[in-house]
Amino acid sequence: MKAAAALSILCCASPTDALAMVTSLPKPAVAGAVKAPPVLKKDFTLPMGIPEESIAGVVDVLRSGRINRYSASSAEASQVAQLEQELVDFTGRGEGPGVKYALGVNSCSSAILIALLSVGVKSGDEVLSNAFTFTAVPSAILRIGAKPVLVECENSWGMDLDDLEKKAASSTAKVLLLSHMRSKANLFMCDMDRLYEICDKHGLTVVEDCAHALGVNWRGTQLGNRAKVAAYSCQSDKLINSGEGGFLTTNDEELFSKAIYMSGCYEMRYGKHSVRGSDELMEKAMLSERNLSVRMTEMTAAVIRPLLANLPERVAQFQRRYQEVVGILEEEVPDLIEVPKPLEHASVVGDHLNFHLINPTEEENKAFQAKTKEMGVPLNWLRSPVNARYHVNWRGYGGPVQDLPATDAALATAYDLKLPPHFDDKDFAHLAKIIAYAARVTVRAGEEE
Repeated sequence: MKAAAALSILCCASPTDALAMVTSLPKPAVAGAVKAPPVLKKDFTLPMGIPEESIAGVVDVLRSGRINRYSASSAEASQVAQLEQELVDFTGRGEGPGVKYALGVNSCSSAILIALLSVGVKSGDEVLSNAFTFTAVPSAILRIGAKPVLVECENSWGMDLDDLEKKAASSTAKVLLLSHMRSKANLFMCDMDRLYEICDKHGLTVVEDCAHALGVNWRGTQLGNRAKVAAYSCQSDKLINSGEGGFLTTNDEELFSKAIYMSGCYEMRYGKHSVRGSDELMEKAMLSERNLSVRMTEMTAAVIRPLLANLPERVAQFQRRYQEVVGILEEEVPDLIEVPKPLEHASVVGDHLNFHLINPTEEENKAFQAKTKEMGVPLNWLRSPVNARYHVNWRGYGGPVQDLPATDAALATAYDLKLPPHFDDKDFAHLAKIIAYAARVTVRAGEEE
């Protein structure tokens, strides 16, 4: 009836009026059209909030005036010393054994530097490391005067073990500095059993950069427990937010005694450490090790302790939300976006989303970046000319110049997004819908309503 009435009116109207009426009618929906979700107006830069227990702990430290760890009246009264014991206990929560020793320092970069020095890396040495990692990792090698030898990554961004075997044989390296990026043992990570077989075969000492991996397990055991030395981060973008901060862990008593003095212990102050080597080893290290003055402060430890205590609960929440985001992408755009599948025996802490666009053109890749940014989702393209994780961008400060075609290909269509801890379930579903929509209208032909 409505169509007939409209046709009758059009027949009686003048040509000019009829044209105006037709052009003013709503357009029919296009088959296969993609409806745009609303712009997401949320702050992705806001880091994890600090709990009241941490704030109260910091206030207590400030009121005491005992801010330096060695100002504490005893190891039992020191926030840092108590935290170190709590971290040792945390590493033993899984199926395998925990570590014996943990040391708090001012950053993960400092922990990596001390780790390299403690295993004997010196100027001129070659050190194997990931071609895909954060710029601080090759920087730590270069600070010693050593030479990074970069190992290719696979499509899931973990180390290519065939390339590791090849470079372990062809280089003079005696140390592998292995990075686990973005809190994932399923992505950015290789088969750890095979990796250690290769390292044992070639006599490589393994230092694990676990900056993102506190709470991540391999075969039920905290990642890093198997390494000669491991380093962890508490920088604001990690699972524990103390602004800056880091840890070194090991099972080697003599190495740990050296690390304590490298970190900034001096004279007989090792007594302020509840986790430490024997008096004999400590006093030997006191006279043999350089002092880098990279101690963790009592305030930093006061911030971290409650966050470490509730980390398992927060990991479970991160995992649930990550799986919801991945589920939406896999359901809506399985032909456009690939999220690599987990390795067997590995766990994930999903505080970051990482994925590939599937076979985009260069123009589509750029259009996808622009569309997600326009809609409020600030994705990081991992091969960006300003991304600190792209090996080409390290060359300006003396980083290695290597031909790494597999890594370049793996990063060309790779994206990274921090999943902010203050977002709720609706926010995560919203950002997933935006990513899916942007892929539909840029990577494959689509129509916006």
